[in-house]
Amino acid sequence: MGNVFKPLSAKAGKPFFLDRIGAQIYSADELVYCLTENPELLSADMFSRDLAEWLEEECNAAELAKMLAKLIKAKADVIKIVAALLEVAPFVSRDEASDIIKVMEDGEGSSEFDKRKARGDFFLSKERYAYAIREYEALLALVPDEESDRVATIYHNMGVAKARMYLFEQAAEDFLRAYDCDDDEVHYYAYMATLRFTLTDTEYVKKIGDDARMSNVTLKLEADLEEAKKEFLESSEYLDFKAKKEESNENGRYAFCNFLDSKINEKKEEYNRYVY
Repeated sequence: MGNVFKPLSAKAGKPFFLDRIGAQIYSADELVYCLTENPELLSADMFSRDLAEWLEEECNAAELAKMLAKLIKAKADVIKIVAALLEVAPFVSRDEASDIIKVMEDGEGSSEFDKRKARGDFFLSKERYAYAIREYEALLALVPDEESDRVATIYHNMGVAKARMYLFEQAAEDFLRAYDCDDDEVHYYAYMATLRFTLTDTEYVKKIGDDARMSNVTLKLEADLEEAKKEFLESSEYLDFKAKKEESNENGRYAFCNFLDSKINEKKEEYNRYVY
């Protein structure tokens, strides 16, 4: 059995939003956990008086709030603030705290570009696509156009985020911009994929026309789509859907309609997590 620790605070009735990380927290314990999971994303400006007041008023953590407010007033740097919070958390060992502080120290010399790129990539990996797009858009203002490799990476990642939000037309523009920067076929493949999802079959064939570059990429794309379709038809999600549909033919459509409503609501909630 794992160790049982006394919580740092009560659970708040009203959550606090950590904009830098893109997460809602409900307690001091969740605050510290977010710090341990995202040391490369932290900055002093995320530790505000509002956060200290929230800890005191919503979490009944007066001592912790007082300590944080004192550090903020003294304009302590982010490493000192995080170290103080880690020290009072019983679920963070000294070795773990040292590792987290080392990550932060190693990143101190990073440029603003590298820091924002890390945040954008973090949000992308966590499926927080709207936040990722915001970081990538800010990055484009930091990097000169002549640095084509870095610009291409930003546009490609931004295209991925938009595509996963079903904004295929916008994603297509980003992938094409990325390709224009460095001629990497990875970007062009992604561009063609967005066209496949937005155009009708007739429009898609017409778009390809006699363009050899498009035709070559399309052959690979169609093969990958067939493989993806095969995997989906063998997935538990599809087999469950198929079984429910067959049941509905025997027992009426009411249960199946409820099943569909449930699945649709799940997808809506999933999409909302991408956006908010």
